[in-house]
Amino acid sequence: NILLVTHIAPDGDAIGSITAMAQMLEELGVENLLLACDDPAKVKHDFIPMFDRITADIDRITAFQPDLVIILDCSDERRGGKVFQAALSGSPIVVNIDHHITNLKFANHNLVRIDAASTTQIIYDLLLDWRIDLSQDIATSLLTGLVTDTLCFRTSNVTPRVMQVASELMSAGVSLSFITERTVNRRPVEAVQYWATQLGTLQLEDRIVWTYATKDMRRRSRFKSTGDASLVTLLNTVWEADMAASFVETGDNQVEVSLRAKRGYDVSGVAYDLGGGGHPAAAGCTIAGPLDSAIQLVLGKLRDAWSDQTG
Repeated sequence: NILLVTHIAPDGDAIGSITAMAQMLEELGVENLLLACDDPAKVKHDFIPMFDRITADIDRITAFQPDLVIILDCSDERRGGKVFQAALSGSPIVVNIDHHITNLKFANHNLVRIDAASTTQIIYDLLLDWRIDLSQDIATSLLTGLVTDTLCFRTSNVTPRVMQVASELMSAGVSLSFITERTVNRRPVEAVQYWATQLGTLQLEDRIVWTYATKDMRRRSRFKSTGDASLVTLLNTVWEADMAASFVETGDNQVEVSLRAKRGYDVSGVAYDLGGGGHPAAAGCTIAGPLDSAIQLVLGKLRDAWSDQTG
């Protein structure tokens, strides 16, 4: 019995990774397979094969009694959420496949490659090693992770090899423009309204730009998903800033923090110090409130990091 798990608040690389691995295992003849994630995937990912097979049902996972758990695109155990903890009750073998520089290598076996631009890039290499035919469905999952984690091939870790992998995936019949349109270029009107609310709190100081959203602001905008609707990526385009942050107050006195940095700067250490993780240019964490205290704590660490990195 093999259980595949990915991280809470799944993004394109998380959904792409778990579904690509599931398809590959089925190609190898695995029959007893279950996919799990604490949070539902977003509607924009519903074109990905096996999207609808991902469960958050703890009872189902416990009853499944996995012998092997493969956790994908997850830098530490906490990011695996409740479904991962439930899976551990039977003491299965755990395999950790990831590309985050902050990965804690917490499993029995760890395949962590920080040179990879996405976890799906690592899985593509596994596909080649295992001599599995690249179907259009598998390529769709893999290319989705590569596109979303590189912001359409705009991040500093995009190498000639990354572009080669993308080309090979497209050769399997996958449309790059379709994936970009669905995952990056479109968003619901509630998200744009949520942006408008958050942008009203925008502040810029010491080369750091940030916004915040209270529970009431979120409720008024009718935005139902988690996080900041990717506003922090927009903040990172501000010319006068080297680092960007967004703070979202949740209902349990917790604050979700999303961090971004321009080329030459690193916010992963700040996220790691606060119990999170990620990449130099994109990281995040969840910390205890209240909101004002959380903002001041993170901004202080960002200022220190910026000072250290500028010499």
